[in-house]
Amino acid sequence: MRARVTARAWRVLASMCLLLAARPARARDWFRFSGDFDARPCTLPKLHVDDLSADAFERAFRDAERPVVIVGLGPTRARTLERVSREALLEAFGDEVVALSSSNTFSYEKKKKTLRAYVEEDVPAERGEDASATWYWFGDHTDEHGNTPSGFQELFDSYEDIRFVPKDADVAYSFGVGGRYSGVPMHQHGPGWSESLVGRKHWFIAPPDPAPTFEPNVTAYFWSLDALRRGDVREGDGILECTVHAGEAIYFPTNWWHATLNLDESVFISSFVNYNRRGEREEL
Repeated sequence: MRARVTARAWRVLASMCLLLAARPARARDWFRFSGDFDARPCTLPKLHVDDLSADAFERAFRDAERPVVIVGLGPTRARTLERVSREALLEAFGDEVVALSSSNTFSYEKKKKTLRAYVEEDVPAERGEDASATWYWFGDHTDEHGNTPSGFQELFDSYEDIRFVPKDADVAYSFGVGGRYSGVPMHQHGPGWSESLVGRKHWFIAPPDPAPTFEPNVTAYFWSLDALRRGDVREGDGILECTVHAGEAIYFPTNWWHATLNLDESVFISSFVNYNRRGEREEL
C-alpha cells in the first residue's frame, strides 16, 4: 500500500526547506592538509615552555646561538586566536589593502591587494617553481605614512611576548598568512621567534657557515624537494628541520640560514628581537 502524504506534511516539509535555504552558509576556516612532510622528523631540541626557565634559555640557546622549538603556548593565546580565524580576519581586515612580497630570498618585488583578494585568490593557489611570481603576505602592516592601522595594532596588542623575550628588548612584529606550500627560501637576519598560531610550518635551518646550497628565485617548496633528494637535510652537519605546529614557536639565532614552508593554510607571527646588551640599559 502506497503511503499518503497529507497536505499538512507537504507544508511542513516546504517550510523546513525554506528555512534551510535562508540559513547563511557557514564560513569556512583555514584548511589543514596531509602530505609530503607529515612524517619528517624534528632534528631540533623541543621543550615545553613550563620546563625551561629564562636563565636556562639564555645559557643553552641564546648565548650558545642554538635554535630551539618551544611547545605549550596555545593556552595563552585565546585573545589572539579569536581574532585570526578566517572569518574574523576577513571581517575585520578584508577591505584593508596589504602589501604582498614576492617569495624569493630577498623579496624584491611588492604588490598591493586587499586582504580578502589575497586570501581568496593567492592563499589557495598552486605553487610554482618561480619564487618571483609567487606572492606572500607577511611583515608589511603600515600605511604610506608609516602608521599601523588601528585594527592591526589591536591584533598585535592582544599578543603576549614569549616569556624568553626580555621586557627591555625592542621587538618588531611580523604577522602573516600563507597558503599550503607557500614560504620563503633560505635567508638570514637577526635573532627572534616565529610562532604558528594556526596551521603548521616546516622549518629548515642551518648555521651561518657554510652557506647551504640554494637558488634565491626557486620557491621554498621546490628547493626543499631537491635538498631532501640531495641528502642536504640531515642531523649533524646538515640542514636541520622541524615542523612547528599551532601553539609552538621556534627561536632562530642571529644569521642562521632558514627556509620556511607552510604545510597548511597558516597564520603566524614573528618577533624580531633587538636585545639589550647584558649589564647595561640602552635606548633602542
